[in-house]
Amino acid sequence: MPNPNTNAKKTQIIEALKQDYFQMTAPLQRNWTPEQHEKNRLSRSLAAFAIANLADITPAQAANSIVNGENDNGIDAIYFDRMKNLLLLVQAKAGNAPNMGDNKKFCDGIRDLVYQRFQKFNDGFARLQQDVEDALNANGVKIVGCNIYLDESLSSHVITDLNQLKSELNQFAQRFEWQDLNISITHGWLTAKQAIAPVDVVLTLENWHCLDRPRRAFYGLVKASELASLYQQHNKSLFEKNIRYYLGAEDVNLAIAETVKEQPSELFYLNNGLTITCSVISLPSGHKQESTQFTLKDFSVVNGAQTVGAIASVYNASGSISADAKLLITIIELGTEIDNIGEKITGARNTQNAVRDVYFAALDSNQERLRQECMVSNIVYEYRPSAEQNQDAITIEQAAVALACFSGDTEILVAAKKEISQLYKRYYGILFSDAISGVTLCRYVRIFQYLDEIFSASEQAARNQQKMFYKHGRFFILDILARRYKTLLNKHEVYLSEDDQIQLSRIGLEIAEVVYTVAESRFASDNKGYLAIFRNITDVNPLTSEVMQELDRRDAQAENPNIPTV
Repeated sequence: MPNPNTNAKKTQIIEALKQDYFQMTAPLQRNWTPEQHEKNRLSRSLAAFAIANLADITPAQAANSIVNGENDNGIDAIYFDRMKNLLLLVQAKAGNAPNMGDNKKFCDGIRDLVYQRFQKFNDGFARLQQDVEDALNANGVKIVGCNIYLDESLSSHVITDLNQLKSELNQFAQRFEWQDLNISITHGWLTAKQAIAPVDVVLTLENWHCLDRPRRAFYGLVKASELASLYQQHNKSLFEKNIRYYLGAEDVNLAIAETVKEQPSELFYLNNGLTITCSVISLPSGHKQESTQFTLKDFSVVNGAQTVGAIASVYNASGSISADAKLLITIIELGTEIDNIGEKITGARNTQNAVRDVYFAALDSNQERLRQECMVSNIVYEYRPSAEQNQDAITIEQAAVALACFSGDTEILVAAKKEISQLYKRYYGILFSDAISGVTLCRYVRIFQYLDEIFSASEQAARNQQKMFYKHGRFFILDILARRYKTLLNKHEVYLSEDDQIQLSRIGLEIAEVVYTVAESRFASDNKGYLAIFRNITDVNPLTSEVMQELDRRDAQAENPNIPTV
């Protein structure tokens, strides 16, 4: 059975292929069904997608490399990368990995091409034949055979055949290699486009000092005006390794801004300063400690985002900042960061002040992975708090609650109702595991939001106890839905179709009616309110069992009306 993440990745790749390549891969003149035409177009588009990413060219340029069609001799795309001296040969399967037969055609086609048996290829190849001849005549050219497909791995037999071809073609010179472009690599090309580019800056430090061991670091004074200028140029990109962005007009930030405006010379004494990490620190020759321009690669403010934002707010309002406004800055060189020292520094430097537990999720690489995967589907996921509000974005708080409701774990469900901070303190690793994909996260939040609106309407229409039930029992209803309708919940589609909405609405209200009926019967003599009930695991566990049994009984009766009612 394929990994659920594999199916989610496949969905996003197919969406991207249709959006970026289908207009350049018209249906072939074949008497095929629409499904056959779409499968063929996907495979041709996938071949072009491989060429575009391997050669770093545009989709239109890559589409010209397609030779897929009748008598293609097992090769779907050909491109001579003259800059890198690579001849790229691609076989694409927009589905399972190529079998031995598919791969044999590919290997035989590569042999025919290398030995210049061009008569075995189609007219599409003839269009590119000159490029192929140029490549084969080029000194030191490397021929790369690429299998790209929407599956997890090649079979051992296919790998054996590819290695045999490699040994054969490299008998006298190392001129051939092959690449396994599985779905993880292919999907990685999509998410890489959503990565935030690192920031390189030049910053002047005054009266600075240096530490060489155990790692290189500098500390000194920096003018507030320089920080304001950096924020104007790079904005939130300055804080990509911080646990939060600038949060705007909070009390502490207003106090910083007031100091910058009214007492600039006191800023050094009243502010904790900044901590910066970067991969490389460079100093000019002949530098002096009194004042030096530092070149900082992969710059990030890991502590002090609020200070920088507050300083920038003063600059935005007045157009200038006093030269007397200076503060302490520490710059730490991470190098290759093989020991995750960057995350340790960020965590340690942000535990000295009151910081919400959810903010530290920004140090988890899974959060950035999820953000990139969501962006592949043009959905903004915000896991780092910011003053900027995007009404259409999904936040980490929304995601945590939705994941808790659909986790199938009663303990987590009760924690979400009782003390939501526990989702980050105790259950974060379960909710935001490697197994959760961006597609799943988006879908869960969309389902939660859709049904939450329906339950809100039910709450408004209800009275007395039932009103309190809809107010406090929503998480529980969603938990029951998740236990019974996993297929609907886990469809690999980020948006809810009209059919999804109709089905979810019907199921959600039906489950709510059953839960309310069972709960009223069970707790009638306890004089408990629904807030207390759904916060108590000793109440929720038996209620879950009774509701599931009642739903099973109703299902059985619907299938066989002759079953007597209880």
